[in-house]
Amino acid sequence: MIRTLRGAWSRRGTLLPLLLLTLVVTAGAVCVLGFAGAAGTSPMLAVPLLLLGAIAVPATGRELAIARRREVALARLRGLEGGSLWTLLAVEPLLVLLVGGALGIGLGAVGSRLTSDLWVEAPASGVGPGAVLAGLAIVAVGLVVVLAGMAGALREPLADQVSIASRPRAASTTATFLNVLLLVAAVVAVYRSSAGAGGDPDWVVLAGPALVGLAVGQVVVWLVRILARVGVGRTTNRSLPAFLAVRRLARVADAATALRVLVAAAVVAALAITGATQVDEWTADTARLRAGAPLVVDLDGDAMSALSLTRDLDPDGRWLMAAVLVPGQGSLPARRAFLDTARYDAVVGDFLSGTPAAGVSRSIADLGGGDPGIATGNTASITVRGVSSRVSGAIRPRIAVAYRNPAGLTDTVVFRMDVGLDGAETTATRPLENCSAGCVVTGLTMSGSTDAQRPWILSGLDFGGIDALAGDWRAVPTTPPAGVRPVAVISSAEGLLFPATDATLQTFPVTTGPVLPVLATDTVDWAGAPPQVDSPGGDERQAQILGTLPALPLVEADGLLADLPRAAAGAPPTVPAAEVMVLARSDTPPDVLTKLVAAAGHGIRTVADVRSTTANQTGAVQARVYTLLAGFCLLVALLVLGASVARQRSAWLLDVAALRVLGVRPSQLRRAGLTEVFVLTLVGVAATAAGSVVAVRLLLAHLDLVAVPEHAIPLQTYVAVLPIAVAAGAVAAVVVLVSGRGRGIQLARSAPAILREEAAP
Repeated sequence: MIRTLRGAWSRRGTLLPLLLLTLVVTAGAVCVLGFAGAAGTSPMLAVPLLLLGAIAVPATGRELAIARRREVALARLRGLEGGSLWTLLAVEPLLVLLVGGALGIGLGAVGSRLTSDLWVEAPASGVGPGAVLAGLAIVAVGLVVVLAGMAGALREPLADQVSIASRPRAASTTATFLNVLLLVAAVVAVYRSSAGAGGDPDWVVLAGPALVGLAVGQVVVWLVRILARVGVGRTTNRSLPAFLAVRRLARVADAATALRVLVAAAVVAALAITGATQVDEWTADTARLRAGAPLVVDLDGDAMSALSLTRDLDPDGRWLMAAVLVPGQGSLPARRAFLDTARYDAVVGDFLSGTPAAGVSRSIADLGGGDPGIATGNTASITVRGVSSRVSGAIRPRIAVAYRNPAGLTDTVVFRMDVGLDGAETTATRPLENCSAGCVVTGLTMSGSTDAQRPWILSGLDFGGIDALAGDWRAVPTTPPAGVRPVAVISSAEGLLFPATDATLQTFPVTTGPVLPVLATDTVDWAGAPPQVDSPGGDERQAQILGTLPALPLVEADGLLADLPRAAAGAPPTVPAAEVMVLARSDTPPDVLTKLVAAAGHGIRTVADVRSTTANQTGAVQARVYTLLAGFCLLVALLVLGASVARQRSAWLLDVAALRVLGVRPSQLRRAGLTEVFVLTLVGVAATAAGSVVAVRLLLAHLDLVAVPEHAIPLQTYVAVLPIAVAAGAVAAVVVLVSGRGRGIQLARSAPAILREEAAP
C-alpha cells in the first residue's frame, strides 16, 4: 500500500485531473438527482453530464497509461501478465475514484440542498440510497472506462514503451467506428427529438445537446487534422512559425481531441442558458398575464360586489380595479374576462408591456363608456299614436315593459293609455326602480280594449335614457282558433305596429342585452356565426369585436376581454364558476390594502407569488438546473483540456530544446505556439457557434423544459445571440488560458541541455 501511495504521489499531476473529474461528475449527478426528487423534475437531465464523463474519463485513463508506460514495460519484463498486471494498473485509479466519488456525493448533497432551497419550496431529501448507488455506479463505470483507456498501453510493443519519443499513430478501427457512431447518435437524437413521441423525452433526446456538440467537435478534429496536413506542404518554404504550428497540429492532435469535449460542453451550456432565459421570460409573461396586475386579492362575492367594494375603498379609481374571470368550458368564447376598464390605465399601466398582451392598452378605452343599450335613468316614457282614420273612437292599450335589473331579476313597468285614432301622438311617463346601475329591456306585452278595431303604432320608448326601439325586435305570433289567421307585432321604420286585435301580443329584442364590445385572442373562432359573448351571469350578448391579440390579461392565450360594468349591467347573478378578484397597483397605500384584505377575507397575491406557483406547476425550474448541469459539463471539459495540455507540456519543451539546437530562435518558437493556440481558439469558437445554433434550432423546442398548460401562451424558442456569444467566449478564454500557458516558452526549462537529461538512463 505504501508503494502504491508513493507511486500515486509521484503521478499526482495525472491523477489529480482524474480525481477532480470523478468529483465533478459525481457531484453533478447527485445534485441533479436530489433536486429532481424535490422539484418533481426528470432525473434524466443528468444524461449530458454522464455522457461527457464517459467520453472524458477514458481520455484521462489514456493520459495515466502514458504516464506509466515505462512502469508497465518493467512489469512486463519481470514476467507480470494477466490479472496481476491489471491489478497493478487498477489500484491507483480505484483509490482516486473512490475518494473522488465520496467527495462528489457529499458536495452533490450540499448542492441539491442549496438549489432546492433557492428554486423550489420543497427541500431536498439529502443523500439517500439512490444518490449513494449513483455515486458507486459512477465509480465502477469510471474504473472500467479508465482501464479501457489504459488497455492500449498493455498492447504496445515493449520497444515503444521504453522509447523516449512518442510517435503519432493512425486512429484504430475501433476509435474510428466509435467516432462515426457518435455522429449517427447525434442524428438519431435530432430525429427522435423532432418526431415528438409524446410524454417526457427519453434519455436519447436529453443527451441530444451533448451528442450534437460532440459530433460537431469530432468534425472539427477531423478538419483540423486535414487542414494541418495540407498546411504542412503550403508552409514548408514560407513561414517557419506557421510550419511548426501546423506540423504539431497534424502530428499531435491530442489538444484538438480534448477540444471536442470542450465544444460539447459549451454547446450544452449555450442551449441551457438559452433555454433557461427563454423559460424565465415565458414564466414572467405567463405570471403577469395570469395576475393581470401587480397585486391580486380574491373575493368571495359577485361582480357587483367587487365593483361596489372598489368604489367604496377607492372612489377616485387610482389604486383598485374589479375583475372577473370565467374559465369557461367547451368553446373558447366561453372563456372570458371582465375588467373595470375605466380604471385600467391607473391600476395596470405598463405592467403588461413586453408581453403578448401589450396591445390591450391601445383598445381598452373603447371597451367601456356609455352605451345606448344600458338604461341608467329613473324614468321610462312611451309614445303611442293611432293609425290616421276617419273612424272615431279610441284605443286603450295596456303596455307592459319587462326589464332586467342590476341584480339579474325581472321587473315590469306598466303603461295604461287612451289613444285617439286621428294619428296624434300620446306620451306617458312612469318611474323606474333599481336601474341606477343599469337595466336592460327584455320584452313588451300589449293587451287591452278598443272602441274601434284599428291598428296603432308604438313610435317611441325612452327607457331610462336610452332609445329601446333602436334595435331589432322579434314578435311572437298569437295562437288563434282554427280557421283564424295568427297575428303578430310588425317592426317598421316608424316603430312597432300593433295590428287590430283583442289578443295579447308579445315582442322581444333580438338580443336580451346591449351590444358588448370585446377584444379576442387570435385563437377565438365563431365559425361564421354571429359573435356572441356571455355576461358574467351567463346570458348571451351580441359581441362587437374591436380587435384580436395573441394574448389577453387573465384569459392568457384563449378567450375574450370586455368591460365589467357594461357586461354586468342587467345581467343575472355571477355564475358560480367565476373567479372574482380585485386588482391593485404595487404602490397601493397600506391602509387601502388592509381594508381590502379585511373586506375580501383573502390575502394578497403578488405577481412574484403567481410566478413561483407557475414555475412549480409547469416544471420550469428544471431549466435552471439544466444551466447548473451545463456548469458541471464545462468543468469536465476544462479538466480534460488541462490534463491534455499538461501532458503535452514536457513534449513541447523537448521540441523547443531540439529546435533551439538547430538554431531556431525562441521568438519564432513563441510565434509558432501562438499560431497553434490561435488556430485552436478560432476552431473552438466556430465549432461552438455552429453546434449551439444547430442544437437550439433542432433540439430546444423538443426538450420539454416546461409543461405549457392549456390556454397559456406558447413557449417561444429561438436562437439568441448572447448565450451563444457567452459560450463561445468561454471556449476562447479556456483555450487561450490553458493552451496558451502550455505553449509558453521558458528559456531555462527548454534549454538544449535537457535533451541529455532525457536521454540519460
